[in-house]
Amino acid sequence: MIYVFTGNGKGKTTAAIGTGIRAVGAGWKVLMVKFMKEKGVSSEDSLLEHLENFDLYAFGRKGFYLPKEKLEENPELKKYFKPFEEIDYKRAKEGFKFALKNVKNYNLIILDEICVAMDLGLLDVQTVCKNLKKVADESNFILTGRNCHREIIELADLVTEMKEIKHPFEKGITAQKGLDF
Repeated sequence: MIYVFTGNGKGKTTAAIGTGIRAVGAGWKVLMVKFMKEKGVSSEDSLLEHLENFDLYAFGRKGFYLPKEKLEENPELKKYFKPFEEIDYKRAKEGFKFALKNVKNYNLIILDEICVAMDLGLLDVQTVCKNLKKVADESNFILTGRNCHREIIELADLVTEMKEIKHPFEKGITAQKGLDF
């Protein structure tokens, strides 16, 4: 099965982790590959690292990054984001290759924020689709991230869209450790 958790609302990664924990409870082995995130920033990482049969790898780097073009279009974003560098493209490709290489070793592979990586051009959508089709019978996959491409949605067996209705950021409240990361 291929599941997608997408949308502009909160909870995509949390839903994927919850499904991963359920899978471990059923005796499955789970691999979580993080794109665009470094390991150890989110509070759940400290728990997941100790969970038997749940392996976590991150292929992002510290901080928040966007394509140079997006930063030039909206200079206000430069307060929060740095421009992509060649290493970001390289790490995204390495993360996807790593996941594909390990398909036979896991019952469930979570590709966290891969939809964002594709949307921002770190990974090619057609390449991801083509490779997922090749290995879809060998494992189960969860893809997370906003702005999921239509090709991925069509390929998926289940798609859930998280929709933001209200967010504390609108009131100037920043992300809270334990709730948001």
